[in-house]
Amino acid sequence: MDDRTEFDFVDSQFAGGRVPAEPETKIDIGSVSRIGSRLAAWRDYLNAYYYPLDLSTPASLFEVGRLSVQDVASIRIGVLHSDPMTVERHPTHIGRYGEDFFMMPMPGSASLQLTQRGRACEVRPGDLAFISTGDPYVYKQPTRNSFAAIRLPADMVRARIPWIDDMTALQCPREQPLVSLFQDFLRSMVRNSTALSESQAGFLRSSLFDLLALALTVPAMVASDETSVRFAHRQRILRYIEEHVCDPALTSATIAHSLGLSPRYIQKIFAARGETLTEVIRRRRITEAKRMLGSGNFARRSVEEISYRAGFLDAAYFSRVFRQETGMSPGEYRKLQAGQPSRG
Repeated sequence: MDDRTEFDFVDSQFAGGRVPAEPETKIDIGSVSRIGSRLAAWRDYLNAYYYPLDLSTPASLFEVGRLSVQDVASIRIGVLHSDPMTVERHPTHIGRYGEDFFMMPMPGSASLQLTQRGRACEVRPGDLAFISTGDPYVYKQPTRNSFAAIRLPADMVRARIPWIDDMTALQCPREQPLVSLFQDFLRSMVRNSTALSESQAGFLRSSLFDLLALALTVPAMVASDETSVRFAHRQRILRYIEEHVCDPALTSATIAHSLGLSPRYIQKIFAARGETLTEVIRRRRITEAKRMLGSGNFARRSVEEISYRAGFLDAAYFSRVFRQETGMSPGEYRKLQAGQPSRG
């Protein structure tokens, strides 16, 4: 199978071999006459259509890069074919982009590698794996390859799967039937996108996220070595946190009382993964604060007020942990979101 045919094959899996009625963008860096400039052009296109990142290649020259991208129900579907490349997303990139996504690469031929949060996994054709754009990561594509790159809005996914951050850079093997079912549903949703009303597309998106949750359940339990009961309780706790994260009164005691669990049992559930409930709540509040700092709707709100709105009672403590998580102060982060230079 030659390069063009391979790209068209992967593209046909998501667009049904036709140009969809929804606006679709097609990019080919072959139009860049100077071969030495093609890697920079490819990086700029990925920055524009996905989010800021760094790009390098182990090859002597980067010559091939093609991209077909469309949006379906707030999900960005990109089909790419490119020379070998390494993608790195750093804290400075995260600070320049207010939105948060989960990125799911689906290779068409050779395997890919993902690394995030101290975990690394191989993604074979047919496997399911993803990374979060809210944290640094590394994506390695060692050979020329075709793949689909699915960008999912993080807030929508977390609302349906509050424990999804635990699953970044973990392989969900293609041998599991639910993995294939999820991918088949996604392809069918894209192929039929032109016939869907907005409400129908929204319903199918929710169904897609439910299927994703099912596909992730077994790998999540295996990775954490948890019993099904403890895993289910952890999901309930994380969903409760998602719904009440901005409430300053959110504590292990309030969660335990609301869910009918003991604080000690909750502590054991999180300790089994080497974390504490306090850490989980703090990370989620920082994510919420980042969303507000990057939103024009909160441009007139002070950093102190945003810290309170995110659930922090102490603005100084908020600033300290925000810098620990992001490498910059809340004020510096806000300036980057607004496109203003930071003074460090």
